[in-house]
Amino acid sequence: MAEESSPFDEVPAYVLYEIARHIPCKVDRVRALVVNCSWRTSLQALPPPPLPPQLPWLLRPSAGGPTFSCLLSGADELSVHRVRVPADLRGARYFGSYDGGWLFLASGQTFGHMLFNIRTEQRLFLPDTVTQPWRSDDFPMIMLAATVSSPPSAKDDLCFGAAIVSDVGQKLAQRCNVFWELGDCRAVSFVPPQDPFNLFFEMEDVIYYQGAFNFLSIWRNVLECRLTLHQGVLQVHQKWRLFLPQEELSLCRNAAARYLVESRGQLLMVIRERPAYNQSREFFIFDMTKTEEAVDEAEYIWRRMPELDGRMLFVGHGCSRSYEVGDFPGFQEGIYFFDDQDSYSVSSIAEDNEYTCFDNGKWSAGPPLMETYCFWPDQVNSNYSSPVWLLPGEYLFDVSRCFHLLLFHGHGLRPDGHVRGLAGGGQGPRTGARLTPVIPVTVKAKAVVAGPGKLFTQNGNLNAAKIHQASASGPGSCFNRKQSE
Repeated sequence: MAEESSPFDEVPAYVLYEIARHIPCKVDRVRALVVNCSWRTSLQALPPPPLPPQLPWLLRPSAGGPTFSCLLSGADELSVHRVRVPADLRGARYFGSYDGGWLFLASGQTFGHMLFNIRTEQRLFLPDTVTQPWRSDDFPMIMLAATVSSPPSAKDDLCFGAAIVSDVGQKLAQRCNVFWELGDCRAVSFVPPQDPFNLFFEMEDVIYYQGAFNFLSIWRNVLECRLTLHQGVLQVHQKWRLFLPQEELSLCRNAAARYLVESRGQLLMVIRERPAYNQSREFFIFDMTKTEEAVDEAEYIWRRMPELDGRMLFVGHGCSRSYEVGDFPGFQEGIYFFDDQDSYSVSSIAEDNEYTCFDNGKWSAGPPLMETYCFWPDQVNSNYSSPVWLLPGEYLFDVSRCFHLLLFHGHGLRPDGHVRGLAGGGQGPRTGARLTPVIPVTVKAKAVVAGPGKLFTQNGNLNAAKIHQASASGPGSCFNRKQSE
């Protein structure tokens, strides 16, 4: 049946180009361009507009499987993207991510560790057991946080992994670090066990920084581990970066979590406080600095940073990232966080299967100090996972390819709600991302361009003055769409 004629059919191609250019979220762009056939065909002679920088999505462990909250889409029901996750992974425990749509997960809560790409549905299996040189047997482990040395792939490119783990059988007195080459069936731990009451070696976070895996200990020292292969055998070269005692760090006695973040070439430590009753929490930011006043082997200090200086920090164990406010018009500096209270709790993972999920938001230093819960909707808990970031990347969502399918072929949108071609070569309904909108796609698209001062008036008629302004003015000139901070 042919689509009924509407005022939207009259929009010139160059105005549609401007509309798409002013929609920052990649998924919203695709949704806006499937409003009707006229929109899909009128842009045939124009290349897709360049996509602005993207921010992480927040994976929310909802009842029917993960959903994703997008800051670029706002802070309401329109910000929720329902990207398809295979049925056998909808109840997985997600414990980290890597750029380009990769998620670290355990399909069986305590086992079935893998890297899963949300765009391609590619699975790269990770070790479930660990071996130690001083022990004769392997033992099962629970990965709590992990990262890799380079973008993972199924090719022969050398890629190492590192994780903070705990033992399923509680044989380990504390968390320890393990390593593997991508494709290995077991991980290796090279750090010998210490006194179980010595927290010096308890690991809190891991990051790949300047060619090495860096682990943050609970005493705020950093263990640097460089991995090499010698005749096919994995070798780890370790070096402790010891830090001097500091009075400033004594302010952070009620720390709930500590994170390592790379920003502008520096290694930062972010301390997240546990909020006291009826009080706002605080975050403390430090950068690693080598001092000339070394004491014994301690030659580093954590220098407190009084302000974020234009940074937007997204913190999470193994997946913290830093972005520049100047790249995201309408946003302000701050620290975005999610509820990871139970992500290191072995009892929650192995026994209770209960994870709190409500403490997600943004902290701003001010003045005044401000904390906002900017991820919609509110959520209390989950029975399979904590939240986690889904990190953007060049190949997270191939908008150019999707635009080509929608605009030039006119049949990219499947009747079942899938978008063909996003998975890059797969077949059948398991390929591609499911873009099921919370409300009808036409309503969402109209919300972008309708209303006072926009390209359409409230009754759906074209606003000629604004159409002219759209083509003659710069970014943001005819769009009053509020960005969520």
